[in-house]
Amino acid sequence: MSYAIESKKRKFHRVLESISKPLNPTLDNTSKPSKRTAIATTIHDTQAPLNPSIKKVRINGQEDSDATLVRNSALKQSGSLHRTTSTSSSKRPTFVPWSREAFLERLETFRRVDRWTPKPSPINEVQWAKHGWICTDVMRVSCVSGCGGSVVVKLPDEIDELDGYDAEKVQERKEVRAKLVEEYMKRLYTEHQDNCPWRNKACDATIQHLSLANPENAIAGLRDRYVNLLELGDKLPADGAIRTPEGLDIDEYAKILPETWLKAPGEVSNDSNLQDTAIHNDNQDSEQPRADSSTNINPVALALAIFGWTVADTGAGLVGCKACFRRLGLWMYKPKENGDVTVYSTLDVVTEHMEYCPWIDRVAQSGTGKAHEKEKDLLAGWEVVLQAVKVKHRRRLRSTTSTDTLHSRLGTPLEDTLPDAPDDESKKTADREWWAKIRRMRQVLSSKSPRRKSVLPQ
Repeated sequence: MSYAIESKKRKFHRVLESISKPLNPTLDNTSKPSKRTAIATTIHDTQAPLNPSIKKVRINGQEDSDATLVRNSALKQSGSLHRTTSTSSSKRPTFVPWSREAFLERLETFRRVDRWTPKPSPINEVQWAKHGWICTDVMRVSCVSGCGGSVVVKLPDEIDELDGYDAEKVQERKEVRAKLVEEYMKRLYTEHQDNCPWRNKACDATIQHLSLANPENAIAGLRDRYVNLLELGDKLPADGAIRTPEGLDIDEYAKILPETWLKAPGEVSNDSNLQDTAIHNDNQDSEQPRADSSTNINPVALALAIFGWTVADTGAGLVGCKACFRRLGLWMYKPKENGDVTVYSTLDVVTEHMEYCPWIDRVAQSGTGKAHEKEKDLLAGWEVVLQAVKVKHRRRLRSTTSTDTLHSRLGTPLEDTLPDAPDDESKKTADREWWAKIRRMRQVLSSKSPRRKSVLPQ
């Protein structure tokens, strides 16, 4: 390689060095000696005879220092780029009307009772959360996307004649509330800025739907909630303090739960392996574990779990719902240590949910959003869970019945299932009868068919 090319390379590295100077001032000091070395090398080359070995060493040293400088600069730039990328990727998108997780995060901001009070269903917290609003202050909602939209939602208190007001005053107050509700319904959209995507698109009616269609998933979620509630121990209220819908017998459902319901996942997998290797023995013993598990099930924890309640704070004795974010203090349903009566005598597992909760609201769980659809044809979340328990029980019964039938067939001796082998005499008799039938058939066919006349050749 000629000296001219090496010189051009040095100039190119100096340009790169000058570009990288502002990024790391400390590198400038380290690069100065290399510059002086390069100048001294040039002077020495003009005054003294060329020594190829010395010249090669000096050129390589210059290249190494320049390459190190460029490498450090590239690493610094890539590091800054990585930090910028990670910072931008950490920001979650705010306009995701299809995300149930994001919807629940917005809905949870309305949980505090000191900031938000229940509103009529057309403008309740579900509607504001569906349209991209979060509760940021007392009766104030703001756009989650930061478009600048903000609304103060206030309605006059309801009054009735029992409070001493006349009928005309009560009717006037109702009309005022109805007009305000209509106005706030418009502001669900219009209070967003023109460039805000929430102005034109909101969450659909299926955003509250609970994923309970698969019986396996429904029963697995029921078991998780039940196991978590058992951790409360004596903080759970008494069995008589739980109120369930009329006609629902928790004990009956406890009896038909799967026999592996109370076992750990590892034990369940071991049982399935044993069932594959020794089906007959497992089926003989399957009835006994079911009876034992039904007697060991806590009816209070099972009732709470069926209706979507789970542990919110084990130490404080709080249970909550992850769909409507309602919380209950179980100490209010237990007698006090000094013998005083409880604050509340019964805990209604249905009415303690918010009215829009899919665990009790059939329309919210169905996700159709059709006002004309018959509500009696729909199922709430707790009804879907009980239906899953029934389906699982029927499948288990069919599987047990088919397995027992197979066992009965396998247990039958082989000589009882096979027909007796015929002897030689009976076989000869059957053959003679068969040939006699064939001869009779030939005679019948020959008598019915017209005989052809033979034509003699002329």
